[in-house]
This record gives sequence, C-alpha cells and structure tokens, in this order.
Amino acid sequence: MSTYLGTLPVLTCQTTNSSSDTNFTELTTGTSIKTHNNGSFVVVDQQNDLANERQPPPTLSTTENKAAEIRGHYESNPPDVAAEMEKWFEAADRYGFLDDDKLFTPDVHQAEKEAERATKWAGMAKHAQLCGEDLHTFIVNSKFIKRVYKGIPDCWRRDAWYFTLTNGLQKANNDDALREQYKVLLSEPSSHVRQIDLDIPRTMHGHIMFRQRYGQGQRALFNVLRAFSGFDKEVGYCQGMTNIAAMLLMYCEEERAYTALVHMFLRDGLHDLFVPGFPALMESFFIQERLVERYLARLYRHLHSIDVTSAAYATRWYITMFTGGVVKYQTLLRIWDAYFLEGFNVFYFVAIALLKTFQYQLLSRSFESCMTLLSSTLTVPDDDKFMKLVKNPQILIGEQ
Repeated sequence: MSTYLGTLPVLTCQTTNSSSDTNFTELTTGTSIKTHNNGSFVVVDQQNDLANERQPPPTLSTTENKAAEIRGHYESNPPDVAAEMEKWFEAADRYGFLDDDKLFTPDVHQAEKEAERATKWAGMAKHAQLCGEDLHTFIVNSKFIKRVYKGIPDCWRRDAWYFTLTNGLQKANNDDALREQYKVLLSEPSSHVRQIDLDIPRTMHGHIMFRQRYGQGQRALFNVLRAFSGFDKEVGYCQGMTNIAAMLLMYCEEERAYTALVHMFLRDGLHDLFVPGFPALMESFFIQERLVERYLARLYRHLHSIDVTSAAYATRWYITMFTGGVVKYQTLLRIWDAYFLEGFNVFYFVAIALLKTFQYQLLSRSFESCMTLLSSTLTVPDDDKFMKLVKNPQILIGEQ
C-alpha cells in the first residue's frame, strides 16, 4: 500500500491485504448489501431478510436457462443506435453525462490550461512495452505527486492510473496471463449473471457509454463483472462493484479494465470489502469515526448526539469507492487520481474532507436533515482546496 500521505499515527487500524486485525465477526455475521430503488446502499440482516422471504429456490435447469438467456442478450448483435448516439454526443457534457445538472463546458482559458498540463505530463512520460502492451512510465517524485493531486489530464489518466496502481508497472509483469485468464473466465458459467444483469441498467445510466440497453458499454461492463466473479469466487459479485468497473471502463478498454480491477483487489485487499460479513467496510467505519473524533471533534460530538454514525451513511461511500453518486464526477476523478497513487487509505481522508467541507451545514441539522445531506450527491465548491485537505488533513487540527 502506498505511503505518500506520510506517517499518520492516528491510523492504528488500517486496511491491509490480509484480514482485519480487529474482530468484526460478531458485528457482521449474516449481513449483506442491498440497494433501494433510488440506488442507495444499506447493510441488512441477511438471516432475518431470508426468513421473511421463504420461497422455494429455482431448479438448476431453470437457473441455467435464465443465465443462458441473459448472456444471449449481451452476446447478440448490438442495437443500432447511431442516430441516438449523435444526439447524445451533442447533449453530453465534457465527460459524456446527460444529466440535467450538466457539468460546465470548459471555456477557452480552461481548455488551454488543460492542454498545457497535458504537455507537461507528456514531458514526464517515457514509453515502455510490457507483455505486448504499449505503456508509459513516470519518475515518482515530489513533482509527480504534486501534479497527481492537481488532477491528471484526461488524456493521461489511463496510463497514469495503471502505472500508479501497479507500483510503477512492477506488478504488471503477468498481465498477459491475466488477459488470457479473462478469456477463459468469459467462457465459463457464473451463478451471478442474473444479479449483474439487474444492476447494470441502473449503473451510470446518465452516461452515454452505458445508456443503451445491451449496448457496447453495458456489454463490456457485463463481461468484466462476470469474469471477475469467477476470479474471486468467494466474493463473486456484490452490488457496488458495477460502479467501480464502469469507472474503469470510461478510461480503459475491456481487458485493461478487468486487469485493473484484479490489481485493485490484490493491492488494496478489496476482497475484504466485499466478502460476506464486509470486514473491511466495518473497519472503514471504525477508522473514519476515529479520524472525525480527532480532526473534527465538534462535528463528531454533534453527530453522535443525534445518533448519526459513519455506519449510518458511509456504506455507499466505501462500498462504491465514492463512485455511487457521492460527489460530482469532476471531483470523483480527482479523488480517484489520488486513490491510484495512495491506495485505499486515501478514502478515509476524502471522507474527512467532505465532512469538513459541509461541517457548518451539518452542525445546524437534525438527524433526518443530516442523513438527507449525507445521502445526496455532494457538490464540492472548490476541488483544489478539497484535494489539499485530502493530502494534508493535519491542517484541520486547531480549526474546530
């Protein structure tokens, strides 16, 4: 796990590639993640939930037939949406979203600044070839880290993300084997096909890439998730993973998105985030509570006085790695730039920075009002200031 954030003694309990040192067995037995119709996430008691839904399980042949039918939809000829795509491209913002709250289109000055930054990144990059792929390497120094936190130019995100994710490509030596494994896994059956298919239509639906049912974007998403369910059989598939895979597909081709997802699980121990019982999720709640108590003591006291704990609102934050409509997309990209550099720990400081940004609104609100705000899509007023908080949370000490 990367350590560019420096030594933070408050993190006495960290997410690692191994199982959590904290015993959460009693807290997490018989729990699962479910989604509401509005896309929000909640941890539920699986045992009680199942007891209330006593229905005979489908026969094996019925299940297999349904899975085959679903796969057929994704493997048949894609729908012809050329006319619709032309309209969508005209209406989409710079990132491809068609939402009503359309992101601003960069003016001439901003476009020139983006081009200038892209040129600087080109000057830092060196061409490399590994496992038959054309890649880029960078020298990781203070300048590189500073530029990551300023935001990686869109045209460099694919290569920069993969470089930092794979520890300077050192962990990418077996990517050719992963790509071959991907093809094999796609040819095998998966018991998670039905649930994946149910979740895909409500994943990033406002983006032109995933808008068309059984279109190219949804096909790629279905394939990546189906293959991954065979890679990590204990996790299989969990709601929340669709957003993460979709985020990767916006910048990577299908095979690269799969290998990136595998590297994310291996580097950051994401297995424990999604495995039944969700030990890393519970650990994240614990760490966030301790950080809020240290850096935002006044807010910590208020939230606890009205029974608003991290577990009450932050499931969506961590289980989707902030991709589930937690913040606006331009802010999410900045967060993920830092994530690939730093590892999963950076999300704890993203949470603290969000709470700091909305601290005064939260301090004056009741339980219901706080939950409404924290469950919404938060608009960060200044991404640069926000990322400075993420990088240097120590500046919050004394700002209570």
